Amino acid sequence: MSKVLRKTLSDELHRRHGYRTMEAKIKPVHIANALMRVEHQCVGRMNVLEQLFIATHRKNSTEQRIAAVQTMITTQKERWGALGQVTDVRNSALMTKVLPLIRTLLGADGAAFGNTPEMSSFSSPTALTVTADPSDDGAGAFMHRLWGARGTERLDILDLLAELTDPNKKAADMDDLSALLAPLVEGTREKKVTSSFAAEDLSSGFSAVEAELRRAAIHLAAYERKLNPNPIATLQRVVLLAGLSVFMHASTRPHERGGLERRFLLLDSSGEHFSPVAQASTRCVAQLVNDASEYLSIVLSDLLESAHPNWTSNPLGAINALLEAGGHAPFDGRAKLARRIKESIEETNDPDEIRREVCEELLREIEGNQRRGLDGYLRMLGIRSGFLYPAQKNPNKRLNPSDRTLEVMVMATVDAKLPPVEYRDFLEQLCDRWGIVVGGRPGDAELIANGGANVPGRALRDNSERFLDRLESLGLARRLADSVAVVGLLEAAHA
Repeated sequence: MSKVLRKTLSDELHRRHGYRTMEAKIKPVHIANALMRVEHQCVGRMNVLEQLFIATHRKNSTEQRIAAVQTMITTQKERWGALGQVTDVRNSALMTKVLPLIRTLLGADGAAFGNTPEMSSFSSPTALTVTADPSDDGAGAFMHRLWGARGTERLDILDLLAELTDPNKKAADMDDLSALLAPLVEGTREKKVTSSFAAEDLSSGFSAVEAELRRAAIHLAAYERKLNPNPIATLQRVVLLAGLSVFMHASTRPHERGGLERRFLLLDSSGEHFSPVAQASTRCVAQLVNDASEYLSIVLSDLLESAHPNWTSNPLGAINALLEAGGHAPFDGRAKLARRIKESIEETNDPDEIRREVCEELLREIEGNQRRGLDGYLRMLGIRSGFLYPAQKNPNKRLNPSDRTLEVMVMATVDAKLPPVEYRDFLEQLCDRWGIVVGGRPGDAELIANGGANVPGRALRDNSERFLDRLESLGLARRLADSVAVVGLLEAAHA
């Protein structure tokens, strides 16, 4: 029952938004893998990596691992050269050092290993190692469409991605990691990914949030073109922006699609877990998560209404109508879920109260104890994108970006083609683009108070000063004379 309802809700979210959020397993590396797959329309030929998986998987027996290495040596003598000329495979450098090192490289920076290469998403800078792993649940295709696919509104960030990850790149033009991984893949095979995007979002223009996320991509691409850094570092930032963009889009569905109030997040620079700012930031994140659950209730109510008009007059009948519309058998009215629903609404005739109680029971049934909803999706993606903190299994998250995430957010907010902007103007742009406040503007206290978080004005001003200190320490800001500070690509100030 719960699986059927979860699939029904997940399919509806995919129809509306282009990605599913009912499995809290998403990582930026999943999005990167899918982005490259859609862009290059290919996956790697991974016979060698399949043997490497067997040879390095700790759960495999020693005999299985040795046999895999022996197969690699026998079938790929030229590839391994002197490393393969051994009599004692068990203690060879290939088995004890080289293959484990390659697996470590593939697993760096949050890779996701499945039982086979095809069900894995690697931390790799080349599309040679792209897989068919579907774990992004549509997020990669969504980002590809948001950034313009191959239409007239295609953004430079996709061209940058294509250049960096080109599977046909000559060895002399490859970065060091791609050059190391290339011999392990026997080229690529075509993997056609449909170019059409059937979801309601992005189907006809861009919403206010989507337009801001596109501007973020324009600015980050300009930063990377101007900076021209290590290609792997550039790709990491591009992927991180993709993860942050999915987070921001998903977190604003309650506002843009559900009609709920727009929420703002307070960035905590206090450095103290129990400071007023840290507690308020935690409250802001909690409100965002609560809205995500409320939005799922709205979606569920819409589904029930489409299956059974005026469904609050007969909730159990509406649930069965929804199940039958999807080709599933109706559920037993004596089941535990049915009893819980009856008990929750037995003392009310108010349609709004019935709607809320029934949808909450359905969500509890769907999500169980594993937070398999939009709220869990946001927590997981926020943590893995270095956006929310702490990363441990603490349900109370606050906004405290990692250094790399903060760099991406800043350079996706300011225009690297222009001189650095004054700090106060940057704070306005940060709020417009990401819905983030730090306390340096007169209206910040009111914005977060609307979400139930109250902070003394002095604490907010101090938080803004500490945030500026942090930007300065990262080389993203500079204090000038007359109490003026600027934020951006500081080299532009000397151009």
